[in-house]
Amino acid sequence: RAERHAHFQLRRGRAMSSSADPANAAQEIMAKYEMMKSEVRQYAVKIGELDSERNEHSLVVNTIKDLDPNRRCFRLIGGVLVERTIKEVLPAVENNLQGISTMIKKLTEVLKKKQEELDAYTEKYNIKPARQLSQEMRRAEEGKNTKSSGVLA
Repeated sequence: RAERHAHFQLRRGRAMSSSADPANAAQEIMAKYEMMKSEVRQYAVKIGELDSERNEHSLVVNTIKDLDPNRRCFRLIGGVLVERTIKEVLPAVENNLQGISTMIKKLTEVLKKKQEELDAYTEKYNIKPARQLSQEMRRAEEGKNTKSSGVLA
């Protein structure tokens, strides 16, 4: 019985400490916000990398598609330069291009959802980036200056 009572107090104490200490709660909110923002940034970077890779594959496909299919070409596979013919290489490069495009679409959808979650979290806790806050403060200052600089006649 005493153990149950101690366990209840311990659980109650934890619950109270997180809600009773606003500084700690604010730190937790900001930590989660930063984590979510970092995740969104990572998705955007990955999409950028894949887009660059897609552009390279597209350039290769457009360059070799009109050439003689029996012409020799070289392909880098796992750090090894391999000699093949265009008819062997072109389908593989087109397949890779399609796979990259599909991955970009999927990651873009995930990025959109993550950004919406971040926006909702930002709205819920009224989080404003420092840049936005400084702009609002500047506008407020300008508003005060324009109101007080009127000429009395």
